[in-house]
Amino acid sequence: MRELARRLARELGFGAADLDGMSQGELLWWLGEDAA
Repeated sequence: MRELARRLARELGFGAADLDGMSQGELLWWLGEDAA
């Protein structure tokens, strides 16, 4: 899950440091917002 999120984030322009600062809940919320 985490590795997939990192790959997605890189493709969308996020740095790995940004992801490391996010909890899994925040990441899921962000993905949900993006999909909406």
